[in-house]
Amino acid sequence: MREFDVASALHSLPPLATLALMEAVAFDTHDLVKRLTGVGMPEPQAEVLAGEHSLMIHERLASKRDLKELEASNKRDIKALEVRLKHDLETLETRLNNNLSELETRLKHSLDKQQTAAKSNLEALETRLKHSLDKQQTAAKSNLEALEVRLKHSLEEQETRLKHSLEKQEAATKNNFKIQEAA
Repeated sequence: MREFDVASALHSLPPLATLALMEAVAFDTHDLVKRLTGVGMPEPQAEVLAGEHSLMIHERLASKRDLKELEASNKRDIKALEVRLKHDLETLETRLNNNLSELETRLKHSLDKQQTAAKSNLEALETRLKHSLDKQQTAAKSNLEALEVRLKHSLEEQETRLKHSLEKQEAATKNNFKIQEAA
């Protein structure tokens, strides 16, 4: 089994990673190795355990710096999300305004069509009513003219009868005078 050497493990890391490891974990592996060997653990095992413990702390525990970076990253993400949401809301508002404008245009067009149809229907009704009134006027005029002709004809017949009756009475009266003059 190969011995774990913390110093060589630290030297094998890139310089920034070593600094980050040292800053992120305030863990004294040497002190842990001394304490473990002090209670009877062989030094190679104690060094492996200390190294693994250090790596575990480094990989699983967050440092204040990690938390601050996470907080800054979250703030940036929230800001970016706010910007996207604002943009999405503006886009949605624009789309809604466009949809409302389109709806208004369609409604206006529909109302114009209905108005035109109603006007056309009214004009057609007016034309039919005028035509019907003209027919009724023509029929009434024709009936009046026919009545006038019948009345004129009836009047002429009565006039002729009266004239004929007067002529008969006049002839009878003349005949009565002649008879009375002769008597």
